[in-house]
Amino acid sequence: MFPLGIIEYVKIALFALAVLGAGYTGYSIEAGRFERYKMEQAAATQKAQELHQVAADEIRKDKDAKIASINNQLLDAVSQLRSRPNRSQSASNGSCGTGATLSAEDAEFLEREAARADILRTGLEACYEQYDSLNK
Repeated sequence: MFPLGIIEYVKIALFALAVLGAGYTGYSIEAGRFERYKMEQAAATQKAQELHQVAADEIRKDKDAKIASINNQLLDAVSQLRSRPNRSQSASNGSCGTGATLSAEDAEFLEREAARADILRTGLEACYEQYDSLNK
């Protein structure tokens, strides 16, 4: 009824079990290696992320300090402009192009616009610096 003897079937079963055991052992070893590799990569990524965050925080601090300096300069300039005559008091014909004869309101407006532009420029420089630090 069976073309092979019982011993041959036992040998075949043992061989199949050995092949399956070797496959499982190989899979376990490679799975462990892969898990260690994933953990190493996650740790390296976390370290790089922390370094980038430190650099970004430093850039933000510098930007905030520059903006505070610009705001302080603006306050000083505006307080100095209070001594200028008002627009209604000055009757300049606009022949002077130096800005020395500008009214207090006009000079204050221009000073605020210059400060606003400086703040925007500082923010843009910080963005560029942070972007460039990520590409290193």
